[in-house]
Amino acid sequence: MAKVILDMSMSLDGYISGLSGQSSGLHDWFYHRNDLRNAQIIDEMVLGTGAIVMGRRTYELGDHMDGFVHNPFRVPHFVLTHSTPERPAKGNIRFVFVTDGTHSAAAQAKEAAGGRSVIIMGGAHTARQYIEAGLMDEIHIHIVPVLLGGGIRLFESNIGGDGGSYPLEVIQVVEAPGVTHVKYRVVK
Repeated sequence: MAKVILDMSMSLDGYISGLSGQSSGLHDWFYHRNDLRNAQIIDEMVLGTGAIVMGRRTYELGDHMDGFVHNPFRVPHFVLTHSTPERPAKGNIRFVFVTDGTHSAAAQAKEAAGGRSVIIMGGAHTARQYIEAGLMDEIHIHIVPVLLGGGIRLFESNIGGDGGSYPLEVIQVVEAPGVTHVKYRVVK
């Protein structure tokens, strides 16, 4: 069965974007495959992904920056939204706009993934919804050695949903130039 995996780049102080929404270099490691460790992480991610789930804001940012035109993830992208946009984003990606919530998007993405992983890839609000719903199997964080001092935080203080903890188990740590890749299994 397909795993649901949160996969995000994050600054050391817990931000996934800067104050005005800019990436602040948090994704540079993904576009510089000159290090074999980064290249292996990227290849595993791209080849192991069967579907992607994202929020509407992430979709619109990607569309605005033509980020789907050269997207290496040639899998269905499920966009959580309240309404369908008038026109699809540029590129050869199949978008499915889901208006009936996180559980529906997860079920549709798992079916489309064909046994490969479903990646929750943006943004923080979407990630927190999946964590709080207990739908996450793994969390992959790419920690970039920078302190942003502000922006959009990935995790909030009540991430467990009920004020409790959200236990994780480290399953892999890979140190590479400009990033440390950490994979956690959610302890259920």
